[in-house]
Amino acid sequence: MQQQVCADRDSAGRSYEALRRIARALDVHSRKLYRECSLTSPQMLCLRSLKCEGVQILSALAARLHLGVSTTNGIIDRLEAKGLVRRTRSPQDQRKVFIAITPEGEELLDRVPELMGDIFAQAFVRFDSEEQPAFASMLERLAGLLDPSGNIQPYHDLIAYAETSYQADRPAGDPIALE
Repeated sequence: MQQQVCADRDSAGRSYEALRRIARALDVHSRKLYRECSLTSPQMLCLRSLKCEGVQILSALAARLHLGVSTTNGIIDRLEAKGLVRRTRSPQDQRKVFIAITPEGEELLDRVPELMGDIFAQAFVRFDSEEQPAFASMLERLAGLLDPSGNIQPYHDLIAYAETSYQADRPAGDPIALE
């Protein structure tokens, strides 16, 4: 078995190393963004989504950004405290809360440095036009293999061990993540 792991290590190792370099680039860019604008990358992504897609409810925004609703709610709390977004209740259904970017939020987006997604897009177009769909498909497939739940499982950060009581506290039928 060890020989097979070593034989497969060449392509897998190179790919993993490339993913680590991409993760590092994301981290470096995120830190720069925070130093220059006092906002995190997820906060900027929320602002950009609200500017491009318009007013949204929290669950739709969270789904669009592939974040949990509670995580997105915290992001929106911080953006609202800075005056960059506002929440309003629906006149028809008081349970529904709409989130919109404010003029201050739009102004900030206009002067913010490029987001990593923009930099990625510039690099991506350097692939041949035939390579782009194949590369995108392979990345989507890899993401699915690494996160088969689609990142919607509410307990994705829990790892079950014999010494923990996670199983007893979970709703019936919920699978344990990372088994």
